[in-house]
Amino acid sequence: MTFKHILGLTAASGLACTLLLSPVLLPVPCQAVEASFSTNALSRRYVKEARAFRAQGRYELARQSYVQALSVCHDPQEYETIKQELNGIEMLLRTMR
Repeated sequence: MTFKHILGLTAASGLACTLLLSPVLLPVPCQAVEASFSTNALSRRYVKEARAFRAQGRYELARQSYVQALSVCHDPQEYETIKQELNGIEMLLRTMR
């Protein structure tokens, strides 16, 4: 065994010990209130984007933004509003085809 070989084994075992003995960092669980607030804010942003697309006549993009808003919305009242606006966009798209 050469000196380089012994030094390499020592370094590898030191690294293995460091990895095994170091604490594992786990993500902190989200608070339900924070998650709900952030998803509702995200939902509102998608709705604002969808309304802007609708005003520009870009109905496919508006539809996509409404669907994204529905997927993250947790407020039942906002959910119904988004659903109604999405139905209006889908009716527009059907009549245009």
